[in-house]
Amino acid sequence: MTEIVRGAEWVLCRERGPGVPEGIYGAECMSCEARSPLFDDDELPVAVWSLQHTAEFPEHTLFLARTERHWRVVPRPHDPAPAQRPDTGGVLGPAFVGLMCLLTALSGLLPALTN
Repeated sequence: MTEIVRGAEWVLCRERGPGVPEGIYGAECMSCEARSPLFDDDELPVAVWSLQHTAEFPEHTLFLARTERHWRVVPRPHDPAPAQRPDTGGVLGPAFVGLMCLLTALSGLLPALTN
């Protein structure tokens, strides 16, 4: 299953497997209430239906094409425990940020010192 959205306790996935179509295709005329039949995994019959509908009703030229897919919500798998990092006493993060700020400031001064 391909993950679509992950929530706190649930994951929304595309349903795949035997008998599950990649897509279900259909169209409806925007000028009247006519709708094509639905077709699994093949949008060509829907295109043909739209062309035939316009041939029968020349002023009906706008269609809403739809693709439907099956989704499934499953319990979220619990992530394995995160890898343990060595305890640095909480100093390394702020020290690194401070060093980067200092280097950034100095890099702006270097061109001024060379003139």
